[in-house]
Amino acid sequence: MIFTTLIATTAMSFVTQQASAISCPITGEPIVKGMKVTEYNGVRFTYCCAGCDTQFEKDPKVALDKAVKSGKTIGVFLFDPISMKRLEADKAKGGFTDYKGLRFYFESEADKNTFDKEPAKFGVLPKKEALYCPVSKEVVTSYAKASGYGDFNGTRYYFCCGGCEGPFGKEPAKFADVAKGYVKAPAPMAAEKADHKSGGGDNK
Repeated sequence: MIFTTLIATTAMSFVTQQASAISCPITGEPIVKGMKVTEYNGVRFTYCCAGCDTQFEKDPKVALDKAVKSGKTIGVFLFDPISMKRLEADKAKGGFTDYKGLRFYFESEADKNTFDKEPAKFGVLPKKEALYCPVSKEVVTSYAKASGYGDFNGTRYYFCCGGCEGPFGKEPAKFADVAKGYVKAPAPMAAEKADHKSGGGDNK
């Protein structure tokens, strides 16, 4: 019993240690709570000091490319990339995988296994998006406010609430046409303060 408890405790400590290893996308240093938070392409980025957000927002791709080369993890994807649903880090029963500078959390172990088999397929950030629910015809104010997303013809469409993904999945072309006026290239935005607690990107 003692041995089993020790193993469980050690495993938990290891997960916690790994989960806190998020770096500033500009300096590569550990992120600090209380700094500004940026959302970009469904990912949450936090920084080590003031001013890093401005530099990152000028060209997020440069920071992402640098992270891939350095092997650092600089952002937290706000959704389970398999179920495509919004997911809080503390509710990720399937754990996480770091891939190309980003941390992906999963609702279940099965989702994690699916991702790990083909990370290049599921861990790709789209070049076009629509922060507009094509089913309910409502603007989605931020990635963190979206209930999930659906991909169609290279564009990612974000949903306003649970249940919209079903109709979209059955007739994606129909609903994609509804949102065509909202399709654009992803752009960084300041995260709403109320959402800072939910992205799982802060080091402890």
